[in-house]
Amino acid sequence: MDTKKQTRTWDKSPEAVAYRNQYAAEHYDRVMLALPAGFRDRLDKAAGEAGISRTALIVKAVEAYLNNKCE
Repeated sequence: MDTKKQTRTWDKSPEAVAYRNQYAAEHYDRVMLALPAGFRDRLDKAAGEAGISRTALIVKAVEAYLNNKCE
């Protein structure tokens, strides 16, 4: 397994930034979390072990909770 962290190169032109911001506004809800100190590191480790992003891990956990709660 390649342990090298992948980096993305984004087009930083004003048009590209405006497009990404508009796309995000139309397709995503933004939620800000305040986590206990050190919790983000635990999330990053768990997400890395699962091969997914921190956001994907949080979404999966919340979906699992809601699915259990609503059944």
